[in-house]
Amino acid sequence: MGLLTAVLVGALVWIRPGPWASGAAALLTFALLAGSGRPRSQVWIATSTVGVLVATVDYLVWRVAVTNWSAAWLAVPLLAAEAFGAVHALGLQATIWPRTPPPLRHVDDPGSFPVYLLVPTAGESMAVLGPTVRGAIRARDEYQRAHPSAWVSIIVCNDGRVAGNPDWERVEEAVRELGVTCITRTVGGGAKAGNIEHARYLVGATGPALVAIFDADMVPEPDFLLATLKPFTDPSVGWVQTAQYYRNTDLPMARWAADQQALFYDVLCPGKAARNASFICGTNVVIRAEALDSIGGMPTDSVTEDFAASIRLAPDWRGIYLEGKFAEGLGPVDAASYLKQQNRWARGTFEVLKTHWRDLVLPRSRLTGAQRIQYALACTHYLSGLRDLVYLLTPIIFVTSGTPAVHGADATGFLTHFAPYFLFGQTAFWAAARGRSTWRGIIAGFISFPVLVTAALTVLTGTRSTFTITAKQHDGTPSWRPIVPHLTALTLCLAGLATALLHGHSARNLIAAAWIAYMAAMLTTFCTLTGRDVLAHRRAGISGAASTSGTASRQDACDELDAMPRNTAGRVPSRPTRWRGQVRVPVALRLAAGAACVVAVGVGLQPRGHDSAAPAPFRPVVCGSKPAAGLAVTTGPDITYTRLASDLGMTGIAARSVEIGASFPTAWADRVRAAGGTPWLTLTFTRDGRASLDASLPAVVNAVQDAGLRRWARQTAGWGHPLYLTVLPSVDRNYAASSAVAAGGVPADSARAWTHIRRIFRKAHADNIAWTWQPAAPADDTRYRPPVTDVDLVAVTWIQYPGMPWVTPARELERVRLAHPGKPLLVSLAAAGDQNQVGTWLDAAIHAADTAHANGIVYQTDGPDPHAPRTTLDAWRRGAYTTARLLAARSAGSERSARPLPSPAGCEVAS
Repeated sequence: MGLLTAVLVGALVWIRPGPWASGAAALLTFALLAGSGRPRSQVWIATSTVGVLVATVDYLVWRVAVTNWSAAWLAVPLLAAEAFGAVHALGLQATIWPRTPPPLRHVDDPGSFPVYLLVPTAGESMAVLGPTVRGAIRARDEYQRAHPSAWVSIIVCNDGRVAGNPDWERVEEAVRELGVTCITRTVGGGAKAGNIEHARYLVGATGPALVAIFDADMVPEPDFLLATLKPFTDPSVGWVQTAQYYRNTDLPMARWAADQQALFYDVLCPGKAARNASFICGTNVVIRAEALDSIGGMPTDSVTEDFAASIRLAPDWRGIYLEGKFAEGLGPVDAASYLKQQNRWARGTFEVLKTHWRDLVLPRSRLTGAQRIQYALACTHYLSGLRDLVYLLTPIIFVTSGTPAVHGADATGFLTHFAPYFLFGQTAFWAAARGRSTWRGIIAGFISFPVLVTAALTVLTGTRSTFTITAKQHDGTPSWRPIVPHLTALTLCLAGLATALLHGHSARNLIAAAWIAYMAAMLTTFCTLTGRDVLAHRRAGISGAASTSGTASRQDACDELDAMPRNTAGRVPSRPTRWRGQVRVPVALRLAAGAACVVAVGVGLQPRGHDSAAPAPFRPVVCGSKPAAGLAVTTGPDITYTRLASDLGMTGIAARSVEIGASFPTAWADRVRAAGGTPWLTLTFTRDGRASLDASLPAVVNAVQDAGLRRWARQTAGWGHPLYLTVLPSVDRNYAASSAVAAGGVPADSARAWTHIRRIFRKAHADNIAWTWQPAAPADDTRYRPPVTDVDLVAVTWIQYPGMPWVTPARELERVRLAHPGKPLLVSLAAAGDQNQVGTWLDAAIHAADTAHANGIVYQTDGPDPHAPRTTLDAWRRGAYTTARLLAARSAGSERSARPLPSPAGCEVAS
């Protein structure tokens, strides 16, 4: 495969097919593979890879030809930076290219191996360490329940004494109170690797044994050992690695860090493992002790001992990567800790490159070609800091000095070659990152450039550096000092931008200005985030005792794991979707769109005209108007919308649930529209209220329901008027017919099914739909939600009745708003019980919806169970009718009288 790629690249360089050949090559690839029976994901990856490859070769050949060699001091670094970015873009495509690893052999019984769970710590308090130890105990107990004869030992490797932590004795005492062995080193050396190796040989974790390693903050799930020990049935498996997730993503910096590393764990790691180039990531990993013995133990000469061990083990042992969340830890708490973490990782990676480059290059190395490529990409990844520094300085130097990096090329020529390269590269990247990473990850990677450059210089010059631990709690008042380089860079950007605009509006100046503005937007976003963090902590007077995990004492920390909410599978929910102090800065994206517009103008693209015969797309609006009230009829037309609307003087939204086997309820929709309302349909895959295998998410994804969906798409498009549509309601719960946590469904199936359904409706030109996402917990739906561009509204559902805790509307809506920034909201509610309690709660709901600028308040008349017995439904409806009158009266009395949805004129259309 590598030889074939090299030949293809050489042919492209020789032929130089032209800038638009990438589109033709991609279309040809798609045409050849579309009918081959291959999975759609493979067809897309192949198509995008061919497009990226051809566009990249074309652009780089052109760039070499127009390089301004007379100003090599500026032109050569920029050309090298662009070539580096192109190689890594192609590397991403090579990594995600589908490849099936060989099956595991079932020879050994992992339950017969002694298992050692090592938790190295070098100064973390029990507020951080306690939950990890408790999680390890639970994982051990769960494994021993399934394998009663298994032997599992938990050891805390305490380096607090040699690290100078004054509390090391208290940590040792607290760990032993939990019934866990604690080994405290008295002689340092080798940092984390030295700590692990000291404990490993002291307890005899060598030979036929398995060693699980967790950082002090990484809390293992109860099923960690059950999942990670299974692959060790194959004697060739040397280690099993799982992902790192953060549980403190309510902190902005931790959320950004989680977004940045999501692409690595969710996309790159599975692809690397398929090529037997998996990583040991230092935590959440199980390693065969015999494998460690074969390389002399965990390397102690690198601050990234895990990566160094991976390269040494790869020729003889197989690494396995398990997707999913099997442990959860604490991310960087602020800018300082994040930048320190990036610096440490970069230093360690550069040290590995410095000491192991022969393994990657020389023929005598026993690494395979695929392993060489994957480890080389990893070893050079942090050179992106130098690349980004060049990207930052080059346009500023150009606009201030007039020295160009290219020579003999006009703006049109640049854009003609750059546009396909940029569009294919961005499309392929975001397709890979979709649902996994966001713009925060892009910014988090870019703003690391000062510490990455420092790390490269440190290793290059041989400067001695110390091992640093990522802070798990605030150790004092945050400072502006870590972002001084970013503030300096931002000042240079603003000066360069002003200079570019003052020197005229030539195409070259506008392109440079657009790029400078884009980088300035990313720097501004990061500096604003850090500034808010600094000011907030100064106002609050937060001291070192304030832990990011929200615990103030050792006992509270140990009890934290017990208090964590769990889903029906007993697993801690995955990546949280909200974070406090959020900087809602679509500025960077707007500027990027502006730069794309410059590209489009330069290339001469013209906007396509609208088809006058097609209905105008329906998109909900976000404006400052009061919410429109409505009434929901969730099953049959027993209580009609028109009657209630007439009786109560309400217009707005009417909701109804319909099964896939039924037809589009045209008559009902016409009555709703005639009454001034907008229909809201919920389409389910049940049959007479009962779920079946056909209703499961795998069935939907695999086209079992396509015939019914195509019929619904045609009928919806034929009706032609605006309506809200929900599919996969409450997909994040086990009681849903199409569940992502039961009936064979997994969280990832939710987005796949949603996208599959939308694609069918799109083909039918059903543009009159506002797609309404309605999970049971929209503030905590990260694992289930579709791509943000595939959702037009987010629906919040509150069913309140006696005997259950009632939600606080304002708080819940704020959580949803933060989880889905910029998305219009619909509030669907129902309440029963004491009228005073109901009235007070309705007041709060109306006020909260008003404050959040919700598009509608929709009252349900059929209760929490639309398939309940008729007597139960009738009783609920009588109470609901009374409550609906109360809702209408209170809404009108507070000058929030119901009205039709506002016109899009003057409002921001939701994306």
